[in-house]
Amino acid sequence: MEFAANIANLGKYSAGVLAAAQLSFPATTEQVQSVLREIGVDGLRYGEIIVLEYSIGIKGLAGKLGEFVPIDELNYLASRIAELTPEEKEKFTAAVSHGEYGDSMQDLINLTYNLDCYDFLPDVRTEEEYGRWLVDHHQEFRLPEKARLYFDYESYGEDTCINEGGDFSEQGYIYNNRTRFQEVYDGQHVPEKYKVFRYPLQAKVRPVRSGRGRDSPSRKRPW
Repeated sequence: MEFAANIANLGKYSAGVLAAAQLSFPATTEQVQSVLREIGVDGLRYGEIIVLEYSIGIKGLAGKLGEFVPIDELNYLASRIAELTPEEKEKFTAAVSHGEYGDSMQDLINLTYNLDCYDFLPDVRTEEEYGRWLVDHHQEFRLPEKARLYFDYESYGEDTCINEGGDFSEQGYIYNNRTRFQEVYDGQHVPEKYKVFRYPLQAKVRPVRSGRGRDSPSRKRPW
């Protein structure tokens, strides 16, 4: 799944100079340093970056991320998504579309840990389909076969959706089943395994001394 950010040197960007490069996630510290070196962010003269654009394979997610999200948080979120199964990624995408937990990086990261808080029906995308699913699975009552010819599945599905606070997304129907949402990430302390941000190593330059050194040919050693 694609998850990349086009990052730029904030100092140069503010001065009207574009120094940008794409960084793909999950990333390694070496990859981060390589991109920082490319855009001239060294931690000395230039120390800040700005995200100009996201390219993410989960619909709606890029719009929830800001311009100044820390690299470590982006790597945390991307790594968590990469760890999900294909079915969990579909559910996560539907949950992002639902929008209940998406106001911050903390919410989005925690959402990856709390997908069991949602019931998800990938094959149900309309009120009528939901109404038929409810009847077929005898969720509230058993409908006689003859009554099915006259039953208003669409209204039944619509009313149930409203009562549940659910949504019909491109991925399917999703609603919060009221399981307690766990705050795994506190919004401040990124686990060490996901931390990758580090400025490029600076070359150590040995200062040039003026005058003759101790081993200068003109200086005689006392033998």
